[in-house]
Amino acid sequence: MRPEDAGGRAASQAGKQLGKLAGKAAKKAGRFLAGKALILIGPYIPVIALFLVVFMLVFVLIAATYAAMTPQGALTGVEPSPEDEKIQQRYEELCSIYNVKNTWMVSGESSPGNPWHPGKGNYHIEEMIDRYGNDVKLKLNWGIVHATALFWAYVNGESEIPEEVREKAAEGLQPYYYYKESEVTTCTTDEDGKKNCNSRTVYLLVEANTIEGHYQYHYEWVTETRGEGGNKTSVRYETLKDTRQIAPDRWQRLENFLQEFYRLKPRDDMALNRMMVWEAGRGFDEHKEWLEWLMNNYDVNIYASSSMIPPELMPLFKEAEDTHGIPWWFLAAVAYKESSFDSHAVNTKTGCFGLMQVSEDNWAHYAPRLGFNTERDKDNPRAQILMGAYLFRSCLGEINWEHGWENATLDALAFYGGFRGSNALKRCRREYAEPIWGLAKRFRDISSAWPVPGHTEITSYFGWRIHPILGTKKFHDGIDIKAPQGAPVTSVSAGIVTTADEKGGYGNCVIIKDSQHFYLYGHLERIGVKVDQSVQPGQQLGTVGSTGVSTGPHLHFGVKDLAGDYWIDPLLVVQP
Repeated sequence: MRPEDAGGRAASQAGKQLGKLAGKAAKKAGRFLAGKALILIGPYIPVIALFLVVFMLVFVLIAATYAAMTPQGALTGVEPSPEDEKIQQRYEELCSIYNVKNTWMVSGESSPGNPWHPGKGNYHIEEMIDRYGNDVKLKLNWGIVHATALFWAYVNGESEIPEEVREKAAEGLQPYYYYKESEVTTCTTDEDGKKNCNSRTVYLLVEANTIEGHYQYHYEWVTETRGEGGNKTSVRYETLKDTRQIAPDRWQRLENFLQEFYRLKPRDDMALNRMMVWEAGRGFDEHKEWLEWLMNNYDVNIYASSSMIPPELMPLFKEAEDTHGIPWWFLAAVAYKESSFDSHAVNTKTGCFGLMQVSEDNWAHYAPRLGFNTERDKDNPRAQILMGAYLFRSCLGEINWEHGWENATLDALAFYGGFRGSNALKRCRREYAEPIWGLAKRFRDISSAWPVPGHTEITSYFGWRIHPILGTKKFHDGIDIKAPQGAPVTSVSAGIVTTADEKGGYGNCVIIKDSQHFYLYGHLERIGVKVDQSVQPGQQLGTVGSTGVSTGPHLHFGVKDLAGDYWIDPLLVVQP
C-alpha cells in the first residue's frame, strides 16, 4: 500500500500483481489436480487415454488464462472489463464494512476455555481501535476477498463474478474483534518536586477470530521512568505480554469457509485450496518493494535506529535479555535479519517460522520445556523471541557484551543461521554476521529523539476526537505538540526523506521512512531537508509553524506502520 496515502492501492498495479499471483496459483492447481486425476484413473488409462489428454488441456488452458490476464481481467473475471477500478473500490467498501461489523467492547481478557467469540460483548463500537494495531494487522483486505470470489467463478464455470458472491465472500471472511478499556498515566515531576499526573483512556484488543487464526491477547502493567529531578517523567500502561492462537488449526476457519463456499467434499485437499486462495489474495505489497529499494540503495547502517523496532516487541526483547543474558539490541538485530520483525514469516524452503525463524523440530522439542504450548503459542511473539534467545544462548560461551562480542558470536551465528561446510564461517561473516553486528550497534547506540526539543506539552493525543476546526468526530492519526513559531523540529529516527513539500491539511510536511515506519512532521513553517536525503535522530528537519489546517503553531507528529499501512500511537515510539 502507498505509505504516504491512507487510501487504496492503484488499481492497475494491484490488478497486475494479483493477476500474476492468480496465474501462479492456478498453475499449482492445474498440476495438483492433474496429478490427483492420474492417481484416480491410473487403472483405466488404456481405456480413457483420450479423456485424460482433454482433461489436461482444460487445466493448461485455465492456467494460461490466469497467467495471461491483463490487470483489468484480474478484477472482473475471465474477460477484461473497463469497470475494474469500480470493482476494486467495491471490494474495498465491502472490507471497510465487514472489518468493523463485529467489533465489541468487553469487560476483560478471555482464556482458551472461555473465549468471547461468538458472543457480542457489552456493546458494538464499529471501529478498529487497538492501541498496538493488532486488529489492523489481521484486518480483511480486498485482495483475499477478490481471490476467493475469483476462484468461485472458476469452480462454477462462470465468466463473471456476481455482486452477491463478492458480498458473501466478504461476510464469510470477516474478522471478529473484542476490546477492553485501559489507561495510560503520565506523571511529571517539576523542579520543586511537585508531581503532576494525567490519564487517558486507550483500548486494547483481547481477542480476534479471523481467517488467519483465533487469537487471544494478554497484557501486564509496567511503569517506565525517564530522567531525574525536574526532568523526571513516568508512564504507567499495559503492555502486550503474549498472544495465543487457540483454534485447533490456525487455518481451520478459512478452510471450513472455502469448503462450504466452493461446495467441496471433505476428502478434497483443503490445505492446497486454502494456499492457492491465500497466495493469490496477498496481492500487491508495496512495503516489500520499498524495503527492497531501501536495501539496494542504502547501507542498512544509514537508516537503522532503535525507533524502527516495533514498540510491542521491545518489552519482549528486554524480557529475553533478562532471562537468557543476551542484550535486547542483539536479539532485535537477529530478528530483523531473520524475519523483518514479522511474527508470521515462514521460510517455505526450510519450514522455519516466526520472528526468530525457529525450525519445526526445535519448536516441537523445546517449546514445552520453556512452558509454551506447541500449537497455541506458535504465533506468539513472546514465545518466538524467548525460544530464539534460548537456542542462541545454547550455542554461546561466555561473552563480554562490552568489548569483542562481534567475533565472539561468530560461531553461534554460523550455527544458528545454518551455515555449514569448510568455508561456513567466512560465508556467515559476509552474508549474515556483519549485517547483524551493524544493526545491533545501531539499535544499541542510536535511540529515538523527541521531535521538538524542549517542548513536551501535548495538546491533542492519538485517537478519536472532535476536530478543532471542523467540529466533527475525526480520527487524529498522531499527536499535536505545542511549541512557538520557529522552534526547531528534529527527526526522531534515522531514515530517508521521502516527502519534503506541502501536503494537504498537513501544510508544509516532511516524511521520513526507515524499513518499518514512516514518520510525518506536519504544519511546518520551514522545511530544511530534501527528498532522498538520509537523516539521523536529532537532525533538524525544519521549524514549527501553522501551515495547512491548523489553529496555531504546533507540530503534528504521526507514525505509520509500513507493513500493515496503519497509524500507531507515536508515544509508543517516543516519549518526552
